Amino acid sequence: MAATTSVEATTITVILCDDHDLLRAGLVAMLDFYDDIQVVGEATNGREAIELYDEKDPDVVVMDISMPVMDGIEASSIICRRHPNAKVLIMTQYEEQQFIEPALEAGVSGFITKRSAGGEFVQALRTVSDGGFYIHPQMARLVANQAGRRQTLRPEDTLTPRERQVLTQIVEGKTNGAIARSLSLSVKTVEWHRSNLMAKLGTHSVAELVRYAIRHDLVDDDE
Repeated sequence: MAATTSVEATTITVILCDDHDLLRAGLVAMLDFYDDIQVVGEATNGREAIELYDEKDPDVVVMDISMPVMDGIEASSIICRRHPNAKVLIMTQYEEQQFIEPALEAGVSGFITKRSAGGEFVQALRTVSDGGFYIHPQMARLVANQAGRRQTLRPEDTLTPRERQVLTQIVEGKTNGAIARSLSLSVKTVEWHRSNLMAKLGTHSVAELVRYAIRHDLVDDDE
């Protein structure tokens, strides 16, 4: 982890959280060219990011989604709960709606793809640091398209493939821990999916959720 050095008041302090050493090294080298941005720490998983945030209190956390030990969505949720003014910029290779919505619920301040150009990344950092929200244009279109579709589709038509997987296992009576192990997710992420399913389908308990799924034939008989 990078050591803290003297930082000017106008400098944007950043923590990088990604389990790929080469990517982090490349980002550090790139950001070193900008006088108003300083990397003050690096983490390889969500748990390290939480600990590092508590220690460094950075202006922005750049967070990957898929990481060992703890994923970026769960870590972002914890950081944003502990620190209401925290600013988390998701930097990920995933551009699917099923990853964007949980991150939004976690309270992140922006999204950018790993294939984005360096200039866009710096723009996103500055925007988020100033209190704005930044989202990569392609991701913004996904969010807009999904919102438009929800106005005409049935509630069950808005479920993502991952939500349907979680719903199937809920109907089977599996615990959050069992579902997490089965789908290689964290328990917190499973809990979020369950809450999101209940909100989308207008149910208020797991029992209601199961009844809705069976009544609307959302789970195959042989599941």
